[in-house]
This record gives sequence, C-alpha cells and structure tokens, in this order.
Amino acid sequence: QCREFLLQVQALAKERGEKCPTKVTNQVFRFAKRAEASYI
Repeated sequence: QCREFLLQVQALAKERGEKCPTKVTNQVFRFAKRAEASYI
C-alpha cells in the first residue's frame, strides 16, 4: 500500500505541475494525513 500511495502522490504532483513543488508537497502532506487517519 505504501508504494502504491507514493505512486499516486507522484502522479498528483505531476498533474498539479512540477513548477510549484512546495504547494504540491503541502497538499501531499495534507492528503497523507487524511489517508493515514482513514487507514488507521
């Protein structure tokens, strides 16, 4: 699951645009927190 989640995150980052990595990472962290909460 971890690898699949990372792949999805990378795909989202590419879709959102690599020009703004900071914003993408922030959104990824927020999504990761939600995913962790849902998994747990």
